[in-house]
Amino acid sequence: MKRLIGNSWQRAGLQIGLLAGVGLAFAIGTHQTPAVAGGGDECPSEDECSFKKPNIMFQVDYSTSMNEDWDGQNSRWDVTSAAVTAVTQPGSFLSQNTNLALLRFGHDPAPAVQGTTIPNDSSGIVDGQALDVAWDDDDDLYWPCNGAAIGDALTAAGAPMNGNLVGIGTWTKGALDASAVEIAQTKADHPGDADQRTYINVLVTDGAWTNPNGTITLSPASENPALTAAALFDDQNISTYVVAVAGDPDAEMAADETAAAGGTTAALDGDTPEALEAALAGVIQSIIDDVVAPECVGGLPRIMVLLDTSSSMLNVAGGTVAGTMGETGWDHARAALAADEGSLFAIDIGIGDLEDVTYIGLAAFGHNQPAPGEQHIVVDYGPCHRDNIKWALDPESSCDLPGCEDPWGGPPIGWTFKDGSIEDPPDFNHSTLSTMPQCSDNADFCSGSGTYTHLGLQLIKDNQADYHSAGLLDGAEDPTTEETLYFNILITDGQYSGYSTDAQVQAELEEMFDSGITTYVIGFGDGVDTAQAQAQLSAMAGWGSGGIEDHFDADNQAQLSGALANIVGDIDFDPCCAFTDCSETPEDSAEGPFQDTDTDTGFDDVDDVDDVDDVDDVDTDTDTDTDTDTDTSTDDDDDTGGDEVGISTGGTPDPGDDCSCSSADDRSDKTRGLLGTFLALGLLALVRPRKHKHGPET
Repeated sequence: MKRLIGNSWQRAGLQIGLLAGVGLAFAIGTHQTPAVAGGGDECPSEDECSFKKPNIMFQVDYSTSMNEDWDGQNSRWDVTSAAVTAVTQPGSFLSQNTNLALLRFGHDPAPAVQGTTIPNDSSGIVDGQALDVAWDDDDDLYWPCNGAAIGDALTAAGAPMNGNLVGIGTWTKGALDASAVEIAQTKADHPGDADQRTYINVLVTDGAWTNPNGTITLSPASENPALTAAALFDDQNISTYVVAVAGDPDAEMAADETAAAGGTTAALDGDTPEALEAALAGVIQSIIDDVVAPECVGGLPRIMVLLDTSSSMLNVAGGTVAGTMGETGWDHARAALAADEGSLFAIDIGIGDLEDVTYIGLAAFGHNQPAPGEQHIVVDYGPCHRDNIKWALDPESSCDLPGCEDPWGGPPIGWTFKDGSIEDPPDFNHSTLSTMPQCSDNADFCSGSGTYTHLGLQLIKDNQADYHSAGLLDGAEDPTTEETLYFNILITDGQYSGYSTDAQVQAELEEMFDSGITTYVIGFGDGVDTAQAQAQLSAMAGWGSGGIEDHFDADNQAQLSGALANIVGDIDFDPCCAFTDCSETPEDSAEGPFQDTDTDTGFDDVDDVDDVDDVDDVDTDTDTDTDTDTDTSTDDDDDTGGDEVGISTGGTPDPGDDCSCSSADDRSDKTRGLLGTFLALGLLALVRPRKHKHGPET
């Protein structure tokens, strides 16, 4: 049994947000106006997605043992239905990016007779199941963003048999068999799907499985749901996730067997309300990791920023004097690229921030000496690299005695360059090289780094080719496809005359454009206002875009931020791949947003990047060191799942007793306070908020 609380394979950002979203949904209660299914204008159509949305079937146990009290206020059914409602609500990942179905199951009193209902059940279960929400309509059109329908159906069904503790059994194999039939029919109705659409079962149950009429537990062997789970997985590669709700040891063992047969190793342990939340979040993360991310990663756009590191970036007043902190073009470029607000990474593209749906890298170029030159990859294409670039371009990162005492103190300065994947802090996962222009000589201004533009262009051209080829290999860390979009953003503050020739620069830009890579050009700083500089900038923009684009002029940070926003504004992004939140999973907290993390997120330590200077205000230098330590402890709940219809746990039927019905407490007002203790977690990421656009920083 996988125990979600306190295991290293959890993911911090997404799961904490998911769990907090569940807690908030519980605290709000169920008496609000039901949300309308469909998702409205925010619902991404499948045509916008780079993959076919997976079809996910929730099979929810509707046995009367689900009415047993769980936490002194709420029943297992209260908690389970609220949790499933929360993770499928409108705006959630599942609602937006998958097709959802819901099947409730109990038992079949007369398996040999078609159309049998359960005495005293008015919820619609026939022959042991009720398909409350289907993937498609009568015209075989998939319901778009139909998460609200799941919650509406669970609310309409109400507690099993109005809260009675006996009366409905747990014929689990019947539920999986019914799902298999629905899967087969759906495949037949959608021949265009071919084998490109993934199907997934999510089985949520609190008791050991029974025979069809619900009178014998874990017998006969022919009714073991693991048989159907194995057939679906072995023959059709359809996984079955199992979430065990407050089960006894026998039920948990049976759940593990079904999960293993269904290709998901072991059941997820939901033996407390908190653990149930974590288990459902774990299922969602597994779907993202195993199904969605492999389709998305190769299709995410790759952006390489090529930054001019000529010494003039450190000077002001027309290059006559070294600038103080916050004055220089270097400081402004750093803020425009990596500040928390108003930067390239924080551009709101309508489905989130740019950094959440792209892989961004940074390269730098300057002089041609020492050979082969100062050009280098600062950090390669990758997810959530804002903190990497913020650190790499921070003058403090490269300032060590004896060569540097004050990084804004003027020449001479001897920089000490470091790799942020070796230095701790910041201890990045990806190689990240601190970078600064030279500031040599004893004059009032910095000098030493020229503008060998063609060497920087040659570097990023060769790097892209190597990166792309590596991504096409099986098992690549960062998969790419033949359709992966690449483009460059060249930011330069001066002319290349005397360093590169027109022919050298033109050749590199046109070669990249001919291979499908556009290079956008931004002239930045007061050195680009001359006629010669303007001519070179326009020429580079034309060479890099097949004559389509002109260059952007930016005299300050605000204009540079605006130019960056204009460049990315016309790019089409896949809304179905917008499930990463880099503010919750920065590069240094995990091996990228799609990889496993060693962070224990049983609500223990979730540490943001340490010692990365804040560049929200380029006129100040504020170290931000944010640690979040939230400890949520849960104890195992020993409630057992004794069922329901006069059951015999010894393997023989209980003769003549179809139902011993007892009345349960009315719980209609208790759900409003369900899991109120979780409210303190807050809603972080289950329904991802649209982030307001922020004005550029000045």
